[in-house]
Amino acid sequence: MTHSIDRFEPVRLTRLHAGVLAVVGTASLFVVTPQASAQENRAEVIRQEQATRSQQLQPPQSNGVERLLDRLEDWGFIAGEPRGFYPWVGSVYPGGGFAGGAGVRKPLGDDGALNVFGGYSISTFARAEADLALPTFWSNRARVTASGRYIDAPDVRYYGLGESSLKEDQTRFGYTPTTGGARLDVDVSKYFSVGGGVEYDHIDTSNGRTSPSIEERFSPANTPGLELSTFKYVKSSARATFDWRRQPGYSGSGGLYRVQFDDFDERDNGLYSFKSLEAEVLQLIPILRANWVVALRGVTTLTDIGDSNSVPYFLLPSLGGGSTLRGYPDFRFRDRNRLLMNAELRWTPARFMDMAIFYDTGKVTARRDDLDLDDLKESYGIGMRLIGQAGYFFRVEAAHSRESNIRLIFTAGGAF
Repeated sequence: MTHSIDRFEPVRLTRLHAGVLAVVGTASLFVVTPQASAQENRAEVIRQEQATRSQQLQPPQSNGVERLLDRLEDWGFIAGEPRGFYPWVGSVYPGGGFAGGAGVRKPLGDDGALNVFGGYSISTFARAEADLALPTFWSNRARVTASGRYIDAPDVRYYGLGESSLKEDQTRFGYTPTTGGARLDVDVSKYFSVGGGVEYDHIDTSNGRTSPSIEERFSPANTPGLELSTFKYVKSSARATFDWRRQPGYSGSGGLYRVQFDDFDERDNGLYSFKSLEAEVLQLIPILRANWVVALRGVTTLTDIGDSNSVPYFLLPSLGGGSTLRGYPDFRFRDRNRLLMNAELRWTPARFMDMAIFYDTGKVTARRDDLDLDDLKESYGIGMRLIGQAGYFFRVEAAHSRESNIRLIFTAGGAF
């Protein structure tokens, strides 16, 4: 019996263990499988989160407006000087109308630059210009700039000399100056600067493209320089400026005081050598935290000639146009001496725009003693201007005078 029991008991224990193991194994399948599945789900969630985080770390994509603003900044319309290739808008020469073109600006050294641009106006005036501004020196206070310029203005207005000239006597002449020279500018202090330079001017004049041409109504007897078609000048200049405006291009406070002397030495015919002295005062008076600004300007230009000398008609000081007497056309009045006064009340209805009502007055005279406040020419009007960081970008103005009921002005930059 004992032997039987010893033989068969191990067999019964083995089967029991097998049954228990089967039950435990089956149960473990139901336990392990959900755990493995949960681990796989968590891993997938982690992978998705990492993918989402990777996408979020990608550089943000700019929209159309942001790309446009970046481009305008590169072109210099928003933040100062342009970079690389840029479109150019402005004025080729007074009377030529709105002009457009293109240019390229390449930085040199720390703060120098080579800038080349050209433009063409709606009146078929043309201009090409190159400026090489060398890097500053003397603790960034001084700079030397070399420049060259070509202008073709085939239809410049001429009405005769003095304030007694008549609107009906309007004629046209061609004016083509080519200049080249260099200048030195020095910032003596934060607000005070001086400068000077020398340039060579080769000037060609011709009959006007549009009738009546200048020679049809005027002669050398009443229009100095009309008998010649070519003038060659060596022009020497010196200036001093005190500018304490908060921002030179566009500001709501401060002032500008400037004086400039020019010596025009005619190389072929000393008859047309002369000297010129110009003084300008500009004062900005803020009102209501500079949301309103009163802007005042005065300019006086005097020419000095010898007993036998004359100032050629195309270089005479003038009044008329978008930066002097806005109610009169460009170059409406010309003579040896000039007095100009402007007043504006400006207000800012939006961040990049301001409005203004303005009043202009002035006169030209043959004699300095006649530069008084009698018989002044006047104009007044209203305008809207777009503002960039470097100053006025574009303006539209409507002006009135005795000769023009409404004269519209569309141009780049400000009047002053």
